[in-house]
Amino acid sequence: MRLTNNQIFSRSMQDMSQTQKRLNSAHAQVTSQEKFRTSGDAPAEIAKSNYLNDEIKKNTQYQTNSSMLKSTLGLEETTLDNLHTAMERGRVLSVRALNGAVGEQDRNAISLEIGQVQKEVFSLVNTKNANGDYIFSGTSSQLQPYVKDDQTGLYTYRGNEQDNDIQIATSVYIGSGDNGRRVFESSPARLTASTSNLTGLITSAKSEVVDQGEYDNFHTHNYDHNNPVNNTFKLNLMAPLIPGDNDTYEIKDNLNNVLQSGRFSSEQGVRFNGVNISAQGASPGSVDISLMPSVNTNILNTLESLKAALSDASLEKVDFRERMADAQVGIENAQYSVVSTISTIGGRNNTIERVTESNASFKIINQEAMAILTETDLAAAMTDLTKEQSILEMSYKSFNKINNLSLFNSIS
Repeated sequence: MRLTNNQIFSRSMQDMSQTQKRLNSAHAQVTSQEKFRTSGDAPAEIAKSNYLNDEIKKNTQYQTNSSMLKSTLGLEETTLDNLHTAMERGRVLSVRALNGAVGEQDRNAISLEIGQVQKEVFSLVNTKNANGDYIFSGTSSQLQPYVKDDQTGLYTYRGNEQDNDIQIATSVYIGSGDNGRRVFESSPARLTASTSNLTGLITSAKSEVVDQGEYDNFHTHNYDHNNPVNNTFKLNLMAPLIPGDNDTYEIKDNLNNVLQSGRFSSEQGVRFNGVNISAQGASPGSVDISLMPSVNTNILNTLESLKAALSDASLEKVDFRERMADAQVGIENAQYSVVSTISTIGGRNNTIERVTESNASFKIINQEAMAILTETDLAAAMTDLTKEQSILEMSYKSFNKINNLSLFNSIS
């Protein structure tokens, strides 16, 4: 077949152009270490790599969220630990105040220390994090959770009952804190009983819970939330049938059933399901004994009541013991709530650690898959680069050789 010079020239230029293109591609892969330059090079692989890239970014964000969450929970745990320590000091002081050797001056000194404990607790329940947010205000993080009402003298919670949940995996959300309503406002105050409605010759009456466990059990099983009249029992004192004998008593429920009866002396009173009821005066007469409803109180108000009781020299012994018992039970219940919350933080930290390890594993797997899809095999790329370079050099030499051929060269 006869080829013209133009055909030889065009074919050589076309081959060298294709070789140069492959050389450029091999060079680009070596320098960028990327297998593909545009999405058109490999649409399916690029789509997979985009998905993997999104997964890697999400895992990175989850890891960042986990680190921030652990820091936030660490601050809350430390705060609650300090609160528990402060509460324990308040409890110890309330026990010390009941010591018979403690006089009025000592009580005032204890009251002053309780005031310092209360200030410490007030500061801790209003703790802020590094962002300046209150950690116990729920989602109202810019609102100071606890303030004192100057008119009532009581401390009130102003935050909400919502928690901020942080995502640390595709379907795993962890609360970044605990609102004060759940931690500090759910602690029940001490269950007590009261006396009222004195009739006959009875001039005064008091009730004192002398066995808290027995009374709590009775209260739990008998308090009627739907019909309050069932929470009142009547103590009837009756004069003896034979002159010189002791008075007698009977305790009846709302249906007039006699629950307890016996001899009565004003010195000993009557013990009824963990409560000692004393009455002064003379028979006959009656006293109503009422089970007080269960209410919640926060630790700040418990300490406020304790401080006031220690400063009140007019309290009778029975009333003072009741106030100290109120404080001790209130503080213990608040401590229990704090410890329970610390336990939940420990559980959340365990979850965070497990999920963090899983996220790290997924990230490595996705990065490896991403590398297989998009990164250049350097050994193969270098081989291609050398091969295409050699081909191009040989093409240049062949082109020069062929370009110099002519009929006159053959004749000579």
